[in-house]
Order: sequence, then C-alpha cells, then structure tokens
Amino acid sequence: MKSLTLTCISLFCLVSFISIAEAGGAGIAGAWLFDEETSGKTVKDLVGGNDGTIKGSVEREAKGKFGRALKFPGKGDSYVTIPYNDVFDSDPYTFTAWVKLEAASWQYIAWQNGLTWPEPHTKRHLDIWVHDADYPVIMWSVEGVADYGSMDGKTIIADGSWHHIAKSSDGKMIRLFIDGKLDGEKELGGKLVVNGEDALWIGARPGDVAATGLFDEVGFFTEALSEADLAQVMTEGLTSYAAVSPSGKIAATWGKIKSD
Repeated sequence: MKSLTLTCISLFCLVSFISIAEAGGAGIAGAWLFDEETSGKTVKDLVGGNDGTIKGSVEREAKGKFGRALKFPGKGDSYVTIPYNDVFDSDPYTFTAWVKLEAASWQYIAWQNGLTWPEPHTKRHLDIWVHDADYPVIMWSVEGVADYGSMDGKTIIADGSWHHIAKSSDGKMIRLFIDGKLDGEKELGGKLVVNGEDALWIGARPGDVAATGLFDEVGFFTEALSEADLAQVMTEGLTSYAAVSPSGKIAATWGKIKSD
C-alpha cells in the first residue's frame, strides 16, 4: 500500500510538472540572467546554450531586479554580444528585458543588424532603442519592402527606475509592452526578414550609441507572449520558465522523484 501510494504521488507530481511546463515554459529559447558571481566575460544562457560575451567596460552589479545585473556605461564599445542562432529569426517571437536606464541622449537596448550603421534595411528585425526624449522605439523590416517599420512607445523608460520591456510579433502584428501593459501595436506589413549570421547585441549598436544603466533578465521566446504571460515573467522571473523548458529538466526531476 505504501509503495502504491508513493507511486501515485510520483505520477501526480510528474503530470503536474509536465502541465506547468506546457503552460509556462513552452517557447523560451534564451534566458540570460546575468547572475554569474565572477568577474569573467561570459554570460550564461540557461536554456539554449547561447552564451554571450561582455565587451568593453560593462560591469557586474550585485543588486539587480532578480539577483545580480549588468551595468552599462553608455559607451559604444561596451555591450554584450550573443552569437547568431537561427532561433533568433523566429516569427512569432518575444524579446524581453528588465532595464533601469538613466536619462541620456539616445540609447540602445537590443540590436541584431550587423556590424555597421547605417545598416541595410533588409536586416532590421530585433531592434529596440531609446529616443533622446527617453521613450522606447522599435523597428523591423519585412521582405520586399525597401523601408523599415517603426513604432514609438508612449511610456518614458529612461528615468532611473526599473521597467520591463517586451517586443513581440505574432506574424501579423508587432507589439510593444512596457511593465506588462500594451504600449503600442502595428501591422507588420509582410513577412519579417531574417538576419542571417548577425550576432545579437545587448546595450549598444555600431556607431557609438549605447545604454547607460542596468540590464537584467533578458529573454527570448519563440511565441508571442500575452499580457498574462508577461505578468508571470515579470513577477516570477525567467528562472520559472527556464526550469520547465524542454532541456532535460523533466527527466532529471522524474529521477529525483523516483529516488525520493
């Protein structure tokens, strides 16, 4: 009877865990938490293995939004670079980050458009920056259209406070979310271009435009997250998603259940 009871409990836990994975973790392809307690230049991706490299004078900060963070000095040579992976050309997708930016003249959050600026318009896809007036701007390009799409946000985010920013596409609409709430949306106008072999930059772009402040919990999803999804990301952090991602975690947990 005791053995049967333990088996039932184990199966219940497994089913519950799989349900959580299907509901919460599906779609996460990258999670950079910046929690490394080291002065090294590597930033770990907890999900996809796409580890990044710190460039320039980016510093590790002891207190972030969740755990530790990275501090960016507003210099064009100081950023995080993440090698190209074709998952970053996914559509639908959502890019997320916590930022605590100081008011400064023109800043960059994410860039994946090559090593030169101005860049060919056909390369714009992951492109998020902060206007001189401290509100965010997102850009994108679609196949067969020479010019790029652009949308200004309505919320000031470079004000010395933590803000959560998310850019998403569901294949038809592109959306900007600030602090979990929809801040603007537009029709894509076609199929998003792919970026080819361009690395993803966090905190700067070529041409000496860079962020001044803290970054934490950068994530990439192969789904267009809803406001409910973003609420979970904001309150629980990316660890809750990474823990149930399809990366062997279920098998490891099942092994622990059996051993217990």
